[in-house]
Amino acid sequence: MVKGLLPMNRQYVHLSEDINTANLVGSRKTDTPIILSIDTYAAREEGVKFYHGNDQVWLADSVPSKCISVVDEFNQEK
Repeated sequence: MVKGLLPMNRQYVHLSEDINTANLVGSRKTDTPIILSIDTYAAREEGVKFYHGNDQVWLADSVPSKCISVVDEFNQEK
């Protein structure tokens, strides 16, 4: 994940508000979704702007890789 999160074919990167929502969304594509945690404080320091999408979704233009970590199945960051 050298480039971080990019919107790909969308206008924005879509971020779930919580782990349960992220798991539900990720489960649409695979039985074993990988849940990522975003250090929003660090991302904002890097200039990332977050936009409120709806009750469960936040949007961003992109997220640098140094602001991303993987969450394991027990809700503990690796």
